[in-house]
Amino acid sequence: MTGLDQAGRDPLHYAANNNDADGVRERLAAGVDVNLTETRSHYTPLHFAVQDGAVDAARVLLDAGADVQAVCTPGVSPLHLAVIRWRQSPEGAMIKLLLERGADKTALETNGRTPAEICQGQLGFPDELAAVLQPGPIPPSTST
Repeated sequence: MTGLDQAGRDPLHYAANNNDADGVRERLAAGVDVNLTETRSHYTPLHFAVQDGAVDAARVLLDAGADVQAVCTPGVSPLHLAVIRWRQSPEGAMIKLLLERGADKTALETNGRTPAEICQGQLGFPDELAAVLQPGPIPPSTST
């Protein structure tokens, strides 16, 4: 598949969504913009990787300069989306990766909530992950 489909998605979006790190590298090497937005929700490839916990693809995208602060039409950054979809990466790998790469913990989504405020409404959200979303430095891991 080459070019954009009817939803304005490039194969890069699908490779990111499917955690196909090699596919992501191939599309980037072909000159596809790492921050290319699709037409429906203006998701970037990083949003697609985040929504399904595709940590390997997300890492490749971030290494290539993906905008960790990009906001899609629903008004969420990749970090907001990682909190909403935390069960896709329950050990917190995606949230931690985004924070390591400079995601803004204080950014507000459309409804005026920070990622920490969003996690308060997530049943079963791990306390350790909630702690890393609080303002200030990331606390040391308490897991063994």
